[in-house]
Amino acid sequence: MTNSGEVHQTKLPASPLELFVDPDARRSTTRSIYRQLREAIASGRVSVGDRLPPTRELATQLGVSRHTITTVYDQLVAEGYLGGRRGGGTFVNPASPRRSTARPLSDVSPPAAHFDVPPRFDLRPGAPDPGLFPTVVWRRCMATALLRAPRAYGDPGGLLELRETIAHWINRSRGLEPTADQIVVTSGAQQAIDLTIRLLVKPGDIVAVEEPGYAPVRQLCAAFGADVRAVPVDAEGLMVERIPTGARLVYTTPAHQFPSGVVMSLPRRLALLEFAERHDAFVIEDDYDSEYRHVARPLEPLQRLDRNERVIYVDTFSKTLSPALRLGFAVVPHPFLDQFLALRQLCDWQPAEPQQTAMSHFIADGHLGRHLRRTRKVYSERHRVVTEFLSGAVQSGSLRGFTPTCAGLHITAVLPDGADEEDVRSRAEEAGVAIGAFASCWQADNPPPGLVIGFGSIPDGDLPSALDALSLVLTR
Repeated sequence: MTNSGEVHQTKLPASPLELFVDPDARRSTTRSIYRQLREAIASGRVSVGDRLPPTRELATQLGVSRHTITTVYDQLVAEGYLGGRRGGGTFVNPASPRRSTARPLSDVSPPAAHFDVPPRFDLRPGAPDPGLFPTVVWRRCMATALLRAPRAYGDPGGLLELRETIAHWINRSRGLEPTADQIVVTSGAQQAIDLTIRLLVKPGDIVAVEEPGYAPVRQLCAAFGADVRAVPVDAEGLMVERIPTGARLVYTTPAHQFPSGVVMSLPRRLALLEFAERHDAFVIEDDYDSEYRHVARPLEPLQRLDRNERVIYVDTFSKTLSPALRLGFAVVPHPFLDQFLALRQLCDWQPAEPQQTAMSHFIADGHLGRHLRRTRKVYSERHRVVTEFLSGAVQSGSLRGFTPTCAGLHITAVLPDGADEEDVRSRAEEAGVAIGAFASCWQADNPPPGLVIGFGSIPDGDLPSALDALSLVLTR
């Protein structure tokens, strides 16, 4: 972004619409441009079929990074406001919503494909190192799975052998005691969360989410018309006393809060379960990366403490193996298990059977346990390296602070007061470093500036160079 202090303005071709960017405004530039364009399309000020400027051209006109404009365009395409034509640019979609009442969605970190070239160093959270994937063993498990010809449509809950294997695995690893019929195999944790929201939430229902928290869940709830309420997180996790009494559903990441990394204390866990029972609410417990502990074992899961079947436990193999496998699962309470399965069948019936069979063999034959023992050592060392880097950055004043974590594949740091997070991330991008967006984790308009630094997907040999490059960006 320019530092000239003047407001940049541009007019879209063939349209009276003007876009404004104030470099001194506290609100995220990305969010500001997104809201201006979205409102212009929804109100009809930009006509159906109008062609928007190329991302590079609009970025130059407004004095912002191209990354900012591609993020805005991609979000509007995902929501149906914009569409593309092969070789013809980006246009206002004929099917775009008009005067939508849906809550505007926040900026989210784009995947690597949205960069002009893939970043040299990827420090975004959410993915494990593909170089650590057990390719040879997984290939053997897939070959075994394919010895049997795929059958017709199967159980929407997933293959029984995999459900039994998962039930046994989480009993050993997390102390849970579900029956196999309670396990529903899904296409990643996101689908498990999506199904739960569809089943339990009606438009207008209150859904409580963590603040800061995992943006896709907040966006998903808003897309279904829920009244999404942000509940603060402190050093003990979700502040249960701040949950609205009318909440129908509470989403939380108690074992390793995203993005802060704090662990929900036992008193808070018990208070949350008491709240759910007293107010006829349900809880989604997203246990997305509890397998990677760098210090001590986590506290008991909410689902283990739950005596009233209020908790839907969700987990994924995306963090331990690969998000490309699209395999996760939910432990569903018996009272609405049948409805959950019926909804699962209506969506896409079941994940691919060969993948399910391979995963069952992979776990049952002990490969997952060996893989975790090997990768825990790798990620714990990366966790140590990043923690030391952040401690040094705090001492030098280039960062205001960070929350020490004992688990997971990322650490969140807070920038000094007055820093521009988007500017830091744009300069990091120019230096070849991709970083997670802290601002996207907030529902509030003016969140504190910060960075979510992942160390899962970057090879060991690249991590020191990535942190050196980031250090130069922070001290510039």
